[in-house]
Formats: sequence, structure tokens, C-alpha cells
Amino acid sequence: MSINTAMNAAVSGLTAAARGVQVASTNVANAMTDGYAPRKLQLGTAVVGGQGVGVRVLGVERQVDPVLTGLVRQAGADRAGAEAGARFWADLEGAIGDPGDAFALAGRVAAFESALVSAANRPDMDQRLAAVTATAGAMLQEFHGLQRHVQDARLDADRAIAREVTELNNGLARLARLNADIVGLRSSGEPPLALMDERQTLITRLSEIVPLREYQSPEGRSILYTEGGQLLLDVTPSRIEFTPVNAMEPGMTRAGGALSTLTLNGRPIANPGEGGAFGGGRIAALFEVRDTHGVAAQAALDTMAADLIARFEAPDIDPSAPGGPALFSDAGDPLAALPAAGLAGRLTLSPLVQPDSGGHLWHLREGLGADPAGPRAPVGDAAQIQRWIEALQRGDAPAPGASAVSFGNGVAREIAFLSQTRQGFEDRQIQTATRAADLHERVLSRGVDTDAEMQRLVLIEQAYAANARVIQVADQMLRRLMEI
Repeated sequence: MSINTAMNAAVSGLTAAARGVQVASTNVANAMTDGYAPRKLQLGTAVVGGQGVGVRVLGVERQVDPVLTGLVRQAGADRAGAEAGARFWADLEGAIGDPGDAFALAGRVAAFESALVSAANRPDMDQRLAAVTATAGAMLQEFHGLQRHVQDARLDADRAIAREVTELNNGLARLARLNADIVGLRSSGEPPLALMDERQTLITRLSEIVPLREYQSPEGRSILYTEGGQLLLDVTPSRIEFTPVNAMEPGMTRAGGALSTLTLNGRPIANPGEGGAFGGGRIAALFEVRDTHGVAAQAALDTMAADLIARFEAPDIDPSAPGGPALFSDAGDPLAALPAAGLAGRLTLSPLVQPDSGGHLWHLREGLGADPAGPRAPVGDAAQIQRWIEALQRGDAPAPGASAVSFGNGVAREIAFLSQTRQGFEDRQIQTATRAADLHERVLSRGVDTDAEMQRLVLIEQAYAANARVIQVADQMLRRLMEI
């Protein structure tokens, strides 16, 4: 090897060492940057005429694990979806209240029954009869409030879907621009590492909305599909659309055409919820809240409301009004064989027992069909009030296939069912959050290792000093030759 070749090799070593310091310092500076992928300097042997003449910098590459990245994105989507479902059921359970709370649904039912028992002991006292109507009204208001809560939650989910769709469209448009910039930089020979970091972070965030599968084109462009196989991004982004509603009613459903579904490039998505083309993320979970969980919660409230009306419509409960209006009704109408959704919000107490509506408290003691102008029953007769109590306490099946229980126990059973459902979603939320946190820790463990970077800097320093010494010796040799 000539002295000139030795000096050129040493100079290439200095250049590589300087580039190595730059890479290591960038890694250390970004050790706490979320989404930053550690850089690694790629070196190769410089060869001329089949002979090594130094070192060549091949480039700088990002250190990423595509399998781990995919698992993190899937875990993030699962966690986001579980959070939406768990939040709905937890909020509903909070609205229903604790069974021991006097102001909760179960407490209102118990207060109404207690008021009837108290009135049966002294049917001649108007204040006790007034307590019956007051507690009945409070119980119905609780049903009405719970229905409003469920429909408000469905409406919130509908609006949240619109926000998520907007964020998804904006994110896909941003990814398309990043793809173009990355391809352009690569074609000009510049490493687009920072843009690739930004793109990876953005895809991970969008994966919480809709689980995404990423594929790389030869020129470096990211191509995105949903887990269900729908293409969202290639050269240009797909367009997702959704139309929210201004108000939510119990009978409004996607199947009935009253609620919107997703459209992809103008084509409706038949099933935007779990198990569909967009299943697995936050959007699918919000559709489940709006179209499945909310409907199921409303059905549970309607089942309790139907049970209450049916009990008081039984022929033997009020002999004074055979076939007439019952103490409780569907907005003044008898209970239909298949009542429309929203019965809990239409529960009505007979105006005949409400003085504010032109009724009389004594109808509770004598029956709704008692004639004000006819003979009156003794004020101490509690037979009719006992029949009201019997309506609440007798064993009836609130739904086909259900066991016969009292109204209070039926309400408690429905509340227990809702609580168990909430517990199931909460367990899933904990599991998905734990898995997401574990995978995040793995990502962090594969991030920038500052100790390793410091050791690498020491080696670079030693290599730099060695190459500088080679240049120094070669210079001395050349000077000696010149002196000769």
C-alpha cells in the first residue's frame, strides 16, 4: 500500500467517524422523543481495483421492528375500542345508581312500594295517598331520565363518529403528502428519516381509529389497508364519509335508515361495527355503542316499563275499571303486544289519581273507575290499595323465558344484568390496556440506549484518534522523503 493510499484510507475513516458522532449525538438528543426510531450508521469497505482503500458510508437507517410496530397498532386499536364500550356501560350504571341509593331506580321502586304499604295501613289519610302519587311520579321520572341518558349517549357516539371520520380523512391526506415527500427525497439521494418517523407516528395514531395494515412500495410509499381488507391509501387517499344526526330517538336505527353508515369512496359499508370492514378500532366501537349497546340498554329499560304497565293492567287488579285505563300506561294508551321502542320514556301515571291534573287521590283507595257521583266506599277500606300492592309483589315473568319475580326483583335483575355487562367490558378494557402498555414498554426498550450510544462514542473517538495518527505518521514519512 502506498503512502497516498494509506492517507486516503485514514481520511475516509475520519469522515466515517465524524458521521458516526453525528448519528450518535442525534440518537442521544432524541432519546425522549416519542415516535423516534434510533439511527444506525451503515458502513462498507471502499474497494478500488479489487483492493480495499478505506471505509465508505453507505447511509443511515432507522432501527424498527415491523412486527412489533404492527402489534402495537393492533393493541392500540383494541384498547381504544374497549374504552368506548366500557365508558358507555360504566356511565349507564352510574346513571342507574347504587341499589341502596334512595334516589336511584331501585330506591324509587322501593319507595313507591313502601308508600303503598303505608297508605294501606291508613287509607283515610290523604297525605299518605299523596305520597303514593309522589313516589310513583319520581319512579317514572327516573325511567324517563334513564332513557334520555341512553339516547344522549347514542347521540354522543354518533357525533364522535363524525369527528373520528374527519380526523381519519385529514390523517390520510397528510400521509399522502408525506409519501410524496419521502419518495421525492429518496429519488434525490437524501435520507427522509425524520419524515418516516412522522409517518410512522401518524399511522400509529390513526390505527386507534381504524386498525391499519401497512405495506411498503418499492419506492418507499406506505400503502394502507383496514384489517377488513379495505384500501385506504395508495397513491391517493380514499374518502370516508358519514352524516351525523341532530337528535336521537329510541326508534332510530341504522337498519331502519334513520341513522347513517360509513361510505368509502361513495360506496356504503354494510357493517361498520365490530366484525365488519372497519372493525376493531374506535369508530367500530362507537357504532357498537350507537347501534348495539344503546339499543340493548333501551330494550332493558322498556322491558321493565312493560312489566310495570302489564302488572296494573291485569283484570283482577282494578275491578272498578275493567278494560279501562290502568294506573300506569303507555302515554295514556294500553300496553301494545309489541310496544315501540322508547316505552320507558312514555311511562305515564293515570291523571285520575293526580290532583294537579284534575284527578282525585281517593281513586287510589276506590279504583280508577269509581264514580264520583255514585256511592262511595268507606274511607278505611284498603282492599284496592292491597290489590295495587299485589300487582307489584306477585311473581310475573317480565319477558318470555324469564323466571317469575316481583317487580322490584325484576328491576334488580335487570340492573344486575347491566352491571355484569359493564364488568365484562371493564375487564376487556383492563386487558387491552395492559397489553398495549406492555407492548409500549417493549418499544421503549428498543428505543435509544444512551449507555450504548456513549460506548459507541468512545469507540468512535478511539477510531478517530487512530486514523488521525495514521495521517500524522504518513505526513512524517512524506516529509522525511522530501528531506532525502
